[in-house]
Amino acid sequence: MSTALDLSAAAADLCQKRGFEFHGELGKGAFKSAYLAKSGPTLFALKLAAVTGSPERLIREAMALQGCSHPAIATLFDAFPHAYGSMQLWVVCEEYLAGGTLEARLTGGLPTFAVLRTIAVTLAEVLEHLNAKKLVHRDIKPANIMFREDGAPVLTDFGIVRMLDQPTLTQAFLNMGPGTPAYAAPEQLTNDKALIDWRTDQFDLAIVLAECLLGHHPFVESGKTIHDAIMSVAAKQEMPAANARRLEVLGFGCLIKALKPWPIARYRRPSEFIESLKQP
Repeated sequence: MSTALDLSAAAADLCQKRGFEFHGELGKGAFKSAYLAKSGPTLFALKLAAVTGSPERLIREAMALQGCSHPAIATLFDAFPHAYGSMQLWVVCEEYLAGGTLEARLTGGLPTFAVLRTIAVTLAEVLEHLNAKKLVHRDIKPANIMFREDGAPVLTDFGIVRMLDQPTLTQAFLNMGPGTPAYAAPEQLTNDKALIDWRTDQFDLAIVLAECLLGHHPFVESGKTIHDAIMSVAAKQEMPAANARRLEVLGFGCLIKALKPWPIARYRRPSEFIESLKQP
């Protein structure tokens, strides 16, 4: 039986034991599977992850979400360990976001400038909230930006959140730190842990926004691949001039500063980033 089938059976079993209604699979990621469940009148996302080593990162994710109170951060209802047969699982009960992901929406075309600016400002305000909590998300990408039924954007999946006031869980000898390479800042790609702060999330968000505007990764040059773009970011090269000019023409020249290779050259404060995104 595959891991996915094991987790689906585990989710159904958990729902039966806790008196929840099980409504099937929502999606699968690299480490977690999500299912739709219902408790009384409330639908929620039931997320299960198999624990194969230390659960510390999973516990930190729950702690981070419990410490946040922002309308554009998914609401955590509960998180707990659970045994299913010989499997040790970590269970998260989280707000169900009926509007789907930005990743799915992009398959139907790029968002309008007005919609994108709303998404940009809202998520930049989330970064301001996280910065005040000494948290760095480190995995901002279209799959982790979701929408409520009314279209409001929400940041999800704090699975690799960095707590700046806690010891790091990433080994110093690793060549690359946690994150999704295509949406990672240079300091993530080179595991330069001393440079990780809110400006890392600023860079990650700016990649997403620029991709929505350009239709491709902002560091991709004509005739080059996404792998080439990732290597360019890791080497701390500047964004290709043609892409920067295009962002200027589209009214989002502010992203050029957010995508500077060195954190010190990006926006210093979240409030500055927010204000820049509001201006066409």
